[in-house]
Amino acid sequence: MTTMIKTLAKRRTLFAVVLALTIFGAVYGFAATLSVGANTLSAGNASVASCATSTPTGTYTVAYDPTVPGYKVATVTVTNLDATCGNKAISATLTGAAGVNLGTIAGTVPVAGGTLLLTPGATAIPAASVTGVSVAING
Repeated sequence: MTTMIKTLAKRRTLFAVVLALTIFGAVYGFAATLSVGANTLSAGNASVASCATSTPTGTYTVAYDPTVPGYKVATVTVTNLDATCGNKAISATLTGAAGVNLGTIAGTVPVAGGTLLLTPGATAIPAASVTGVSVAING
């Protein structure tokens, strides 16, 4: 009986090792096919040029909304936008606890740079849940 248990345990161990190697090989192969470019970064490591020499900053204002009930995010203001980023896509993501995405607002960087005012869509984002604003310029 103990011989049979030992044989079964060896088979399970061998199966687990083969399965782990297969999964690792598949994941490694998929990662190798992702691309890295000047305007997009999918995976890997490469220098990625940025149009911005300053760091854009996002802040938000609130307004009372009885449907929340409470205060919601009314606008997001992005400052420190460089003119070299003009006409590029921009997004401001409002995050909550543990970095959870509460909502993303998209727009276009003004040609002259400077400041951009973004307005959230129809879905109210409760201001009490917001812990941060992340800004990304794409393109």
